[in-house]
Amino acid sequence: MKKKLTIFLVAMLTAVLLAACGSNGNNAANEGKENKEAQQGQEQQTPEVEEVDPEKVVAKVNGQEIKGQEYNNMLQQTQMMMMQFGQGGDAEAMKDQTLNTLIDQKILSQEVAEKGYEASEKEIEDYINDIKAGYESEEKFEEALEASPLTMDTLKAQIAEELALQKYMEKEFPDTKVSDEQVKEYYDQAKQQSEAQQAEAPEGEEAPENEFPEFAEVEDQIRGQLEQEEVQKKLQTLVEDLKKDSEIEKLI
Repeated sequence: MKKKLTIFLVAMLTAVLLAACGSNGNNAANEGKENKEAQQGQEQQTPEVEEVDPEKVVAKVNGQEIKGQEYNNMLQQTQMMMMQFGQGGDAEAMKDQTLNTLIDQKILSQEVAEKGYEASEKEIEDYINDIKAGYESEEKFEEALEASPLTMDTLKAQIAEELALQKYMEKEFPDTKVSDEQVKEYYDQAKQQSEAQQAEAPEGEEAPENEFPEFAEVEDQIRGQLEQEEVQKKLQTLVEDLKKDSEIEKLI
């Protein structure tokens, strides 16, 4: 089963669950850059954002309510991901980002449901089993889940949305392809960037020897990432278009 997380659902699984189910989405060509950025951001502190009453309605999208429990879960997940990548930020900006992400997800899930896309119980269970396979044991998975803001019920609900969205994308965006030239250009740029970082070592210090992978080793990986990015752009455009005809109320 493919486990590609969409732009709207990346934040919905915690860092520890993402490590298990989304590891194939890492781009080997960008590892050096990501590590450097993470190190540079370690000194930044993730802002504290106040949670709200779980039963409080924080927003309405076309009459459907988004409650505080959803907001609090998303907020915790956003904070965990920011900590993972060493990112800081403004508390008010994080609050807005969390709320806007929930609104975008709600708009998209309404569109997916309206078109009749849904996931079966078997598909959801198979997906969870794929996640569990990334852990040493069932107990390790349960520990990871308990340490996250998710419960099994909320995890299943989010996976159901993810799988339904994947079906939507496969049917509505069937021709999202990138050319061989785009893939090679991306590789060449990443390689040049890596070589430039090697050359930036301070005088008297040797840059660590990081052997850059051959093109054939990462071609499929790069192609998959670029195609996913193209789909995400289409989804973002779709959501922005749907917003124009949606009734949205922010209540916090």
